[in-house]
Amino acid sequence: MSEDTEGPKAEGEEAAARRRAWLAVNLAATGLLAAFVLAGPVPVRVTVDGTRTWVLRGTTAAGLLRQHRLAGTAGDLVTHDGRTVVAQGGAPPTITLDGESASFGASLDSGDTLVSRRGLDLVEPTVTRTIETTPTARYRGTGPVESVEETGTPGAAEVVVGAVSGEERSRRVISTGTPTTIRREPAWRGAMEVALTFDDGPWPTSTDAVLAELKSAGVKATFFMIGSAVKRRPEVAKRVLAAGMEIGNHSLSHRSLGRASVKTIGSQVRGGSNTIRRVLGIRARWFRPPGGSWSSAVKREVKKRHERFVLWTVDPRDWSRPGVRVIAQRVLDHVRPGSIVLMHDGGGDRSQTVAALRLVIAGLKGRGYSMVTLSRLKRLPALPVPPAVHRLAEPTAELRRSSAR
Repeated sequence: MSEDTEGPKAEGEEAAARRRAWLAVNLAATGLLAAFVLAGPVPVRVTVDGTRTWVLRGTTAAGLLRQHRLAGTAGDLVTHDGRTVVAQGGAPPTITLDGESASFGASLDSGDTLVSRRGLDLVEPTVTRTIETTPTARYRGTGPVESVEETGTPGAAEVVVGAVSGEERSRRVISTGTPTTIRREPAWRGAMEVALTFDDGPWPTSTDAVLAELKSAGVKATFFMIGSAVKRRPEVAKRVLAAGMEIGNHSLSHRSLGRASVKTIGSQVRGGSNTIRRVLGIRARWFRPPGGSWSSAVKREVKKRHERFVLWTVDPRDWSRPGVRVIAQRVLDHVRPGSIVLMHDGGGDRSQTVAALRLVIAGLKGRGYSMVTLSRLKRLPALPVPPAVHRLAEPTAELRRSSAR
């Protein structure tokens, strides 16, 4: 055979060999890819809580829970009587896989059916504590002015409470202590006198408006001020004091004290008293609990501060804004010699109270009443007012115009 015929034949065999080699490599690569795909996380069709869906093969029930794809939720953490403390703070949901109970580590494959159900509620754990109990109270006399004669001694009890809610489950008395003796006194000393009192100030605009009405009529009143408000508006508080009004303690931040801890009661009573003394330079003689909520522990703390506890005898509920004439009529219908009238210069819109005050004062004067401070009503000597307070400027023209309206 000649070189001309052998050359093309050799080249053809070489090309065929290259094609065979290329095909072998591609087949091997395809096989490896197929093996990888079959072994890897491929999508599979499953049923989760009645819904057909796709998941990656090997997905666990825990993974579906984290993805919020399960209908079943954890149970709640509850108190001993079944009230919820922490929603979904109880046992995790239960699951079945293809009808069999399964763990959250169980993985899903094609065609699997997973059903989840709400977990059980769990009762919160408890802790046992020994606490100081408030002495019981015994009373002598009647009337709205109260003072502690004997402080009594606290008792002790072992209580079991919820570790999360703090709710008491049981109590065992260790010692009862001795009762607190509280004297109640009538406000009336025989004169045609009434004490107007105002709570929850000092407040922007309305305190000055109330003060303007009182000054215009030439009457005195007692303002029960919140310590934090005195700190925010010292000049308003000083104007009240400079006008000859009496300042009482209405706590530091208007917390309800009837069920408060001894620590909270102490900080609220002391905080209000100390703020008034620091800002105004006077000692508060009277304490009125926010909302009239009190316990014997409150009265013991008031006694420690050398203040007098006082509530009221006439409440027109002016804070509810029932109308100017309704407020005035409620006062005038129920007032008696020695009455202590509760109204508000702070805590919200007090325009109705300001307008009603003019009617109240006119009505009381028409019946022969004088309006005095609580200390005057109780015939207590006036407390000294720092000289610097007397030199305070009058309210601005804008405030006087607002009061006139």
